[in-house]
Amino acid sequence: MRMNWLKKLSVAWQKNQLQRPELASMFAMPAPEQWVAIDCEMTGLNPKKHHLLSVAAIHINGDKIDTGNGLHLLCRPPVMPKSDTIVIHGLRTADVEHAMSYDEMLSLLLPFIGNRPLVGFFPQIDVGFLNPLVKRYMGTHLPNEVIDIRSLYSRRMMGRSQGLPSQAQHLNSILKHYNIPELGTHDAYNDAIMTAMAFLHVR
Repeated sequence: MRMNWLKKLSVAWQKNQLQRPELASMFAMPAPEQWVAIDCEMTGLNPKKHHLLSVAAIHINGDKIDTGNGLHLLCRPPVMPKSDTIVIHGLRTADVEHAMSYDEMLSLLLPFIGNRPLVGFFPQIDVGFLNPLVKRYMGTHLPNEVIDIRSLYSRRMMGRSQGLPSQAQHLNSILKHYNIPELGTHDAYNDAIMTAMAFLHVR
């Protein structure tokens, strides 16, 4: 995919802010037909108030999802999860209090995602949690293109039936439309796999 001049300018500026030269390859043009599906679990949806608990990333190469070599990383948040959110993501204090630090998580995650476009369901939320950590870690935000499967699904379904745009707001609806099995939501790795499977239908 070609970058427009404004995107190139933005990426070049970001690269100048980079404080970790070993991650310079993240700013190179991505190879065609290579993406990475991501999903995060958090203590809430506001990056200014809530904290990252886990992140999963799985490579998509052409029509193949590399489920056997993905990442699923638990993180130690500065504030432990409360009972009202544990019922959603299932991660208790005992699960995360001895997990890796955010810097340790990024030292594994960033080389893994490299310069691949990020694929997610409402990935703006995931990136909203990751970017403050990434900027503190390497001096600049994630330079990767971000692809939201909600937009791809809506565009693909446009004009076929009334009400379809609202279906795009629910991952389960997209999965059901393509007969993709539900593996159990609010588990970062499962969500990343299901997102990757949906992406292969709507791309």
